[in-house]
Amino acid sequence: MLYMWKAKWIPLAVLAALALTACGGNSSEDGEVLLYEEEVSGGAVEAAEEYETVTVRREDYQEVYSDTGELEYTDIESVYINEEDAVLDSIKVKKDQRVRKGDVLAVYHLETSKTKLEKQKLVNQQARAQFESGLGSLKNSLSQAEQEYKRLSNAAEKKMKSLEIKKMQKEIEAYKKGEKELLEQEKDYARLVRMQSATKLVAKKGGVVTSVSKDMVGQDVESSQKIVEFRNNDKWLIKVSDPESMLRYNMKVKVRLGKNMKNYQQEVTGKVVTASDLTDAGNADQDGDNTIYIDVSDADKKKYDFRTNNIYIHAVSFEVKDALMVDARAVGSESVGFTNRSFVWVLENGNLHKRFIVSNYNNEKDYLVAQGLSEGQTLAIVE
Repeated sequence: MLYMWKAKWIPLAVLAALALTACGGNSSEDGEVLLYEEEVSGGAVEAAEEYETVTVRREDYQEVYSDTGELEYTDIESVYINEEDAVLDSIKVKKDQRVRKGDVLAVYHLETSKTKLEKQKLVNQQARAQFESGLGSLKNSLSQAEQEYKRLSNAAEKKMKSLEIKKMQKEIEAYKKGEKELLEQEKDYARLVRMQSATKLVAKKGGVVTSVSKDMVGQDVESSQKIVEFRNNDKWLIKVSDPESMLRYNMKVKVRLGKNMKNYQQEVTGKVVTASDLTDAGNADQDGDNTIYIDVSDADKKKYDFRTNNIYIHAVSFEVKDALMVDARAVGSESVGFTNRSFVWVLENGNLHKRFIVSNYNNEKDYLVAQGLSEGQTLAIVE
């Protein structure tokens, strides 16, 4: 058992000589001078032997991110038949086939009822007749006004008639603009008639086919039903899970291709192009972890086979050179004034000394020490 505690103030000059500095990350008070230590005396040698000890060490500290990645294609084209009464006759492509712009993907036809077609034809004919009748009436009125103008000799009357003619000409031009809608209706009808026979569904751009709906051949097809899907194999990002938010936007990483993380055949440089703080928490995988995207150069995409190889991501998320490090089990915490301060028990000459330390960074395993300890000191794990 430990007993007989006594506080002992250390002169400021002595403490300043003992303070060492190491690099670190998240903490506070790294400029604060340690003012005292506590010592355990009276049977301390026997008590110290009861505790596990660790040594203060100096080494390069790294936090490493390593995980698998998968390709997520960013240029995917889904093809639909945006027509009513469509029947799919055949699909002309198969999965993994490369297609070019203009290639035939499928053939279909429309089964519009004769009644519907006749009704549309009659509506168009009536609209055309009405338009032509109105246009003819306007042109006749204009012709009469022009004839009257020629018979007039009075300058004032001719001027008035001239203004009337110009107004009528403008009315005719405005009326003619209404023919555009009529022409569209007539084109739609002609298209419906034409599509009663085989109609080709063509690719609007190139890519590699990823899925086809063979089971829909011979059936009525709704506009929401996908017929063919294809993608551009050269446009993709690498998706990884980042549950601890170790990857940062614009951070460079190593992308490895091969059997596993260590046994790989190629290694290229990648760059993080999204991050949770930029793209919101909505980017999460099925486990709820952050989803991050990594890109590589177009040259590397063409040079290496990312599609059939395993993809591994390796990155150093945090690094401190020549850091003074302590096993986290040896570090305690207590409230001093209005702050929490970290301390350790230093074993010297068989005695345990309570020593406050300043840490700039810590995790579950280690503390990086900025002040209060030196390399090689022995610490007791007092729990």
